[in-house]
Amino acid sequence: MNTSSLPDLSPLQRRKRSAILDGAKAVFLCQGFVLATMDDVAAAAGVGKQTVYRHFKSKEALFVGLVSSMCAEVGGLLASALDEQSDESPEVELRELGTVLAQILITPDSLRLYRAIVAEAERLPELGQVFYENGAKVVRAFAAKILRKRFDESTAAMRAATFVQLVLGDAYLELSIGFTVPDAEARFARQIDEAVAAALR
Repeated sequence: MNTSSLPDLSPLQRRKRSAILDGAKAVFLCQGFVLATMDDVAAAAGVGKQTVYRHFKSKEALFVGLVSSMCAEVGGLLASALDEQSDESPEVELRELGTVLAQILITPDSLRLYRAIVAEAERLPELGQVFYENGAKVVRAFAAKILRKRFDESTAAMRAATFVQLVLGDAYLELSIGFTVPDAEARFARQIDEAVAAALR
């Protein structure tokens, strides 16, 4: 969890907030938003229910907080991976970005989170906004930064959006709706090849 945005919390409060988010992750991703309760989260976090409510005023606020936290984790992983490739060519950097992105998003937890977001986004508009601003938008920004080595800013932004969609492709759609994807690794490798070629064409 990124605690840099919580300067007013003491170390103990930060630890409790982190435990609550870990508990929420276990509960929401297993039971879904509708069936999950704050009692379940408190038990999973090892804290009292009132402690959960001190950090998050409602179950909806807790779910939004969980989405924000998990998106921040993904952003951190992508940033670390790209830092190691920062002196490489755009082709190498885009391929690394696509590979790491696919690896992260097809984990069971990430797929469960995406399904839960889609299920609740209409009822909780803030949820979709948080997911876009801290998830999709961040990933596109990483891709655009790489592409600005070769293209102007507007072209880089447009191609970045296309790149991300091509990386995920049909394989991600199938996984996200519960289909079994044979040879998923090979499918994503081909999609990443196409995404890199299209972005730099």
